[in-house]
Amino acid sequence: MEHQVFEVLQGCLSDEPNTRMRAELALKQLELNVEFSSAMANIALASEAGPAVRQAAIVQLRGYISRHWSIGSAKYEQGPIPDQHLKCQVRERIFTLLTSDNRKLRTAAAATIAGMARYDWPDEWPQLFSQLVELLHSGNRDQAHASMCVFGEWVNSDLSDQHMEQIGTLLPQLKRIFVSSSSYSIETRIMAVRVFGDCIEIIANMSSVQNGFVATHAPPILAEWMSPILDIFAQPVSADNCASDIPLKIECIRAIVRAADGLPRLMGAHNTTILEALWQQLKALQEPYLHAFVYGESEHGESATNMLVVCDDEGGTYSVDSFLIGIFEWLSKVSESKSVRKLFVARAEGTGLPAPTPLFNQLVACLLSYAQITTEMMDDWADDMDLFVADEDEDGYRFNVRVSAQELLQALDAAFPQTLPSAMHWATQEYTKLALQWRQQENNNWWLVSEAILWAIGTLSSSAILEQESDTPGGRLDLGVLFESSVWPLAQCATFPYGQGRSFIFASSICQALPTSIAAAFAEASSKAVADTQLHAAVRLSAVRATGNFCRLLPSELVKPHQGTFISGLASVIPQLSEDSAHVALDAMHAALRVNQDIAADMEPVISQVVIGIWQRYPGDVLLTSIVIDIVEDMARNKQACEAFAQRALPVIATTISQSSDGMVISSGIDLLSGLIKGSPSPMPNGYTDAIFPLLMQILSASIDGEVLQSGQACLKYFVQKDAERIAQWRDDKGASGLDLIIRFIALMLSPDSSESSALFVGDLVTKVVQKCGSFIAVDVLTELIRVVTARLATAHTSSFCSSLLPLYAQLVVRHPSEVIDLLVGMHLAGRTGLHIVLTAWFKNYLDVQGYYSRKVSAVALTRLYALGDPRISDVVVQGDIVPNLVNKGKIVTRSMSRSNPDQYTQIPAAAKIVKLLLAELELDVEGVFARQSAAALGTAVGEDLDDDDDDGDDEGDWEDDAEYDAMDEMASVGKYAYLSDLMGDEGDLDDHDDDEDVLEDPIYSQDLNEHLGAFFSQVVCADHARFSSTIEPTLTTKEREVLHKLCSR
Repeated sequence: MEHQVFEVLQGCLSDEPNTRMRAELALKQLELNVEFSSAMANIALASEAGPAVRQAAIVQLRGYISRHWSIGSAKYEQGPIPDQHLKCQVRERIFTLLTSDNRKLRTAAAATIAGMARYDWPDEWPQLFSQLVELLHSGNRDQAHASMCVFGEWVNSDLSDQHMEQIGTLLPQLKRIFVSSSSYSIETRIMAVRVFGDCIEIIANMSSVQNGFVATHAPPILAEWMSPILDIFAQPVSADNCASDIPLKIECIRAIVRAADGLPRLMGAHNTTILEALWQQLKALQEPYLHAFVYGESEHGESATNMLVVCDDEGGTYSVDSFLIGIFEWLSKVSESKSVRKLFVARAEGTGLPAPTPLFNQLVACLLSYAQITTEMMDDWADDMDLFVADEDEDGYRFNVRVSAQELLQALDAAFPQTLPSAMHWATQEYTKLALQWRQQENNNWWLVSEAILWAIGTLSSSAILEQESDTPGGRLDLGVLFESSVWPLAQCATFPYGQGRSFIFASSICQALPTSIAAAFAEASSKAVADTQLHAAVRLSAVRATGNFCRLLPSELVKPHQGTFISGLASVIPQLSEDSAHVALDAMHAALRVNQDIAADMEPVISQVVIGIWQRYPGDVLLTSIVIDIVEDMARNKQACEAFAQRALPVIATTISQSSDGMVISSGIDLLSGLIKGSPSPMPNGYTDAIFPLLMQILSASIDGEVLQSGQACLKYFVQKDAERIAQWRDDKGASGLDLIIRFIALMLSPDSSESSALFVGDLVTKVVQKCGSFIAVDVLTELIRVVTARLATAHTSSFCSSLLPLYAQLVVRHPSEVIDLLVGMHLAGRTGLHIVLTAWFKNYLDVQGYYSRKVSAVALTRLYALGDPRISDVVVQGDIVPNLVNKGKIVTRSMSRSNPDQYTQIPAAAKIVKLLLAELELDVEGVFARQSAAALGTAVGEDLDDDDDDGDDEGDWEDDAEYDAMDEMASVGKYAYLSDLMGDEGDLDDHDDDEDVLEDPIYSQDLNEHLGAFFSQVVCADHARFSSTIEPTLTTKEREVLHKLCSR
């Protein structure tokens, strides 16, 4: 067989495509022979076969192992599995290749061994680990490299906290290789650091279950490694490309980041020394970085590039970019730790208030330098303006040094909201002087510096604005000086379009802090720039972004004079943009039309043409469609424009959804229709229902596409909400009303054969039908509709589907509690009453109900159920609290363990479960419950919690007392209470129904749920204390009793 396999492998290496294809097909057939792996191993060992065939044999063997070595493989394919004797032979032969002189063979063999180890170690290949460690310890540098290649794949993918003994054996060998620069290649040392990082991640993952073990054993490991890692950081980057240690620095900073992420408390002791070493690197690399990557015409550019970009023997490239990104990521992670905070913040003389240290000032200035636009970025933008748009997006997908610097600035802003503006002010002054000096010297790099200043401040625009409005002038950013030195020079310089564009974006991002005249001038300039075809594309696209900002942030009276120009300019730009860039202009259009409805109505022909046109071009683009839907809703709400807009939009939507065979396009069109209906008045204008409803029902009745059906359910909900009477009156050619068709569709969606995901929004539709069409539906039909929903609830599997159906029962119970109980008790489905089905599902999925309004209705409905005191409710027995599982205690529970020893629950009456759920509802919003009763105590408690969360566990004893730390902690005066206000803010902002007219008119929407529940519990306990004490209180946990006691003792 070896000869046959050898010939096929030669064919696989052929340059002739047909020969290669036939050989690959033949190889797949040969894999079904149980001797295939042995033949491959023999060929790999045969020196006469030639390096290419031998390497191909090992590569093919690795693929074979993933498909035929073990039935447990995720890629397993049907075929014979080699027996243990054959496997042993193959393992031994391939292992010998780790000592080969051929690097490619060694590397391929290492990958194959790692693949076999996944299935064979430790049971069938127990000696593997010790063999590999022995190669590390006693083998030559090539053999050590091969062993490291195995560990590089194996540790990361297959070792866990169950293998701490092996990790403990491996770590000393890794460190020995790492520090032995003369004995091992830099590549082998890099892999040693990488595997060390893998080991640290495994150790960190143990901390949740074996914290004591980690606290004891991890610190010595970290201490042993920090010293040589810091030595690497301390070494200057060599100008000799061949001797450069940049690749090693990159791997070291990655390991440090992983350690800081997984073991933040234990790493706290090392943060200061790491910061000192990395700060020196940042300063040393700054000038070479700028010459190599930013200042394209620098005379030092070539030598700097050779210094900072390294190529290895395999053709791989390592750039200092990765090292810098790692440094910034580490700083982002540790910025709030005590050990780092004290290096960044000090007390200001005289006031004692937090002030930036010189190090913090210089760090921010350093970030401005690294944030400058690189020549590579400009080359990319010149080739593809979509990349320019993507890089300017907040969630852009390209990551580089500039983006990493931005993330660090934002992390510093979150950690030091009072101090960073002062540091930014200092850094801005320094670089403004440099930009001015260069501009006077006619050094064309001045604009890069000015652009970076505006970009950085724009990144923190909210902080800058707050600083302008504060009464503390120490670190105030002087916008007048900034505009004079940076903004105006860039705005007036068309030679540097990316700088000119930045001036527009910057002015718009802080326009609320600008004098009215300047803000109005920039708004007018932006409106003209958008439509000016003579300007560079980057300037126009920047003006587009600025337009959106001005329209959203400035008072409407300032923007109104330019609204028409904005809209017409954007309308001229949008058709020219690609799918990847059009969202920016479309979003600006949405902001512009909201400034003044009268002007928007006058511009309706322009708006409708461009908005519907862009959707027709890209109906499958989710982002664009979402913006189009928002615009459609707003135009439908505009009383002067709605009918004309609908007359243009409806025919296009109808044609698209009726003629397309693409489910995504049809779904998109139905979503547009939903937006049009949602924004329309009630009842809708004549012609809406007749024009589109029959077509919609025709499409939904024939579709099996999940997205189409979901969109259809949402659309029908809005139809019912806006035009219930007309739908009830409408008839098809067979005499069926619109409601008849909707109820049939609901029944189809709730049939046992229907996908739960496809019917995810049918609960909202049913609820709306019951609310709006009760007077149009016969009682027996309504009863049958509720029975169908209940029957489907009984067989539902996913919590998301169950929770989508529950609001129907909550709405019914709130309005007619007794009647609903009677109805459900009379239903008998699969041996259970409808009441048992509904209560069981309701209690199990209560916390999964989406939308704050729906949760409020659900909670109020439960209070109504309890208040009935109906024994039929109490007779229903449901799951209570989980019973501790002693078998699985202290273990990481796998799926098989969960199946063999499933969790058990207490069984309690439904009335008790209602009390427990409502107490949990209060506990989830405990701040709101007790804010008025104990604001000071609550602030103290939350402050303590935030201190604990904020503390990275740096038990260094550096802080003389808690009072000193609190004084230094600027978050104490701003962040903690801002965070508390966020927690206690308007939950309605999170509600998915907060623009539903029916919801807004419901008294429950504006009701204080906490007050309602507090009064409910006081009444429950006091009014019927005997019943509560005997049947409810014994089922409560200690924590639930404490919450209840607080409520009843007010």
